[in-house]
Amino acid sequence: MFWTLVTVIIAGFAGAGIGLALRHLSRKRLPQGVVPVSVGLCMILATIGQEYGWYNGVRTTMPADLVIISTREQQSWYQPWTFVQPWVRGFIGYSPAETVETAEGSGLLAVQLRLQERWQPQMVRPALVDCANNRWTDLTASMVFTETGHPLEAIWREDQTDDPILRAVCGGETAAN
Repeated sequence: MFWTLVTVIIAGFAGAGIGLALRHLSRKRLPQGVVPVSVGLCMILATIGQEYGWYNGVRTTMPADLVIISTREQQSWYQPWTFVQPWVRGFIGYSPAETVETAEGSGLLAVQLRLQERWQPQMVRPALVDCANNRWTDLTASMVFTETGHPLEAIWREDQTDDPILRAVCGGETAAN
């Protein structure tokens, strides 16, 4: 958030320079109000550019095989341009290369879910996915497993046929974005 503020302030100075240059080129025929209008427009454009560029910028810092499970888009009345095209405020993804089976032939996959929100540090949330039974659960450090790779006393999220995590991990589907 700090760098966003710095970028917007620099854009404001650039806008002031553009406004002053326009007044100079018009031999001061343009009113003095063109300078603050240029400042405001440049600051708004810098903010919009940062909002819409954030998602692709963050994606480049993550594993190349990252699969986006779902996205959360931002639309707000104080950002009227978002009604034309919402910007991605956060997403959940996972890397198939980091997915492992708990035991040979168990059918249970340990997945590192990556939760990323704008202006927040990335959270990695381990999960255990059972594709055969269409369910998943959080993977905790205190979880105990049998020799066959099945957890004891796991609280499963079951009957989630339309769950995006199950669709992505088990079915290979990805989010539209």
